[in-house]
Amino acid sequence: MKKIGLALGAGGARGLAHICFLEVFEELGIKPAIIGGSSIGAVIGAVYAAGLSASEIRQGVDDVIFAKPKKFWELHKRSEFLNMMSFIDPQIKNGGIIKGEKFINFLGEKIGVKNFEDLKLPLKIIATDLINNQPVIFDKGELLPAIRASYSIPGLFSPIKFKGKTLVDAGLSNPLPYDVIASECDYVVAIDVSANKTKYVNFEPSALEVIFAGFTMMQRSIIREKMNYLKPDIYIDTDIKDVRVHEFRKAHYIYEQVKPLKNKLKKEIEQILN
Repeated sequence: MKKIGLALGAGGARGLAHICFLEVFEELGIKPAIIGGSSIGAVIGAVYAAGLSASEIRQGVDDVIFAKPKKFWELHKRSEFLNMMSFIDPQIKNGGIIKGEKFINFLGEKIGVKNFEDLKLPLKIIATDLINNQPVIFDKGELLPAIRASYSIPGLFSPIKFKGKTLVDAGLSNPLPYDVIASECDYVVAIDVSANKTKYVNFEPSALEVIFAGFTMMQRSIIREKMNYLKPDIYIDTDIKDVRVHEFRKAHYIYEQVKPLKNKLKKEIEQILN
């Protein structure tokens, strides 16, 4: 059997599309030989590598996003989220306005896995060393701190101190880590959930909206530059429209947008398998 690796890229809420592409592997009756994840890709990849199915992940997303407010999800309407953002005190402490601990604790309870060695599939998680401006690859030892570091968008989440480093979001250094897993499989599938552009219509973007938009453009530039010298065997550019980093309540809209790409990926993997 040919070994097919799967790279799940950074992109905030757009990364919910990764669930759809995991469904392709399940429909074909195969598992990725290895998963590489950045930011939201690290979250989805870790949950899948821990043994949850794509349908279970999809249901879990619905339970979290569309349920009434719970301890870790205080705001259940996008408008309320944006209103809260506009009232945040600009005196930011500890490098971010959100600690990010509630979500990672919730995630740990759901997957029941503490170490990479306990996962059912090999996994590499990318984060960024803020001091040295270099990507950091985690594939052994504690799992949750690596995930927490990988999604720590600067300015939004506080950086995490782990293994002597100050770590932030993988999108700063390697938002689509297909190169990290290429040597460990025969073929690499890369799912790009970065956005071509952010459109602002009839409203003045807040400071955080500007940070998110700049972060998105930077990720796209990094991926494009990397593609100039190294390309994955299968590249899926989701090009999801009208979904910003924080708009997780657009989950079903995201799924609908990538439906045609699911079929494209399925055909390309079938060609490899045959």
